[in-house]
Amino acid sequence: MLDGNNPDVDVDALMARVQHEVLRRQFGDPGDARHALDGIDVGALEGLIAAAAQRAAPRSRWPARLNIFPFTLRPVQRFCLRVLAWLFRDQQAYNAALVQALREVVAVNVRLHASQRELDARLRRLESDE
Repeated sequence: MLDGNNPDVDVDALMARVQHEVLRRQFGDPGDARHALDGIDVGALEGLIAAAAQRAAPRSRWPARLNIFPFTLRPVQRFCLRVLAWLFRDQQAYNAALVQALREVVAVNVRLHASQRELDARLRRLESDE
């Protein structure tokens, strides 16, 4: 994954995921299934969505692995990148729409989870009053 020829690695998102996992293992109880269902890890989901959005964007740099003779010339690289962007423009539009839909789904899930927790609290208060 951390290949020297892969400049597209999002180090910040990777570090955030590692730090989150370390904190979860230190302070969370991995055996408690109820605890796992109590919270939605929005940060990890946003990191994954950001990584997907970055990969869905058209290439702006020539891959280092393809630096062989005819493609070492900068005008040839730019031409090839433009041709690839033109060929895959529909796929890129689809990917962008899908990433936006995922962001909206995460937002809706967060709101639904908050509503569910509020309703659970109300139900517990009603049950304790009786």
